Amino acid sequence: MELKQLEKQLPKQIKTVWRQVYSITGSLLLLVSAGLLAIFYYAEINLAFSLIGFLITLAYFLFCFLFLIPFRWKRWSYQIRHDEIEIQHGIIFRSRILVPMIRIQHVETAQGPLLRKQNLVSLSITTAAGAHVIEAVNASTSDELRHHILELVKVAKEDV
Repeated sequence: MELKQLEKQLPKQIKTVWRQVYSITGSLLLLVSAGLLAIFYYAEINLAFSLIGFLITLAYFLFCFLFLIPFRWKRWSYQIRHDEIEIQHGIIFRSRILVPMIRIQHVETAQGPLLRKQNLVSLSITTAAGAHVIEAVNASTSDELRHHILELVKVAKEDV
């Protein structure tokens, strides 16, 4: 089953945030690999195993930058309707979440240092079953979006 693209996508600045996250993770893995290479060298252990680990880490790093980030952004979309919020994401295992407006308890925004630098905010929609996150929206429109969702929730609860 092929899912169609929904109305809204994440802002393109999220790609920069993801690149930064993968850079931090990849750098730490490369440091560990280089450290193991140095330990194996001074302990006079066969360097082939450490070199293989280093090459795998480097391949992971390149895979994330060249394939994963653009494809992840393309597959992330959401849509806010008067009766529900639909969120789709995933590359291999696609996830489609429908959150009925009547089930929403509250809406939160969060902003870490990487999101703040790109002027983005993550939007968390909480129900009794758990929280569903829209990874990034523009900070300038996040309050409008949050209030719009809460207004739709009020209307949905009044209709019941």
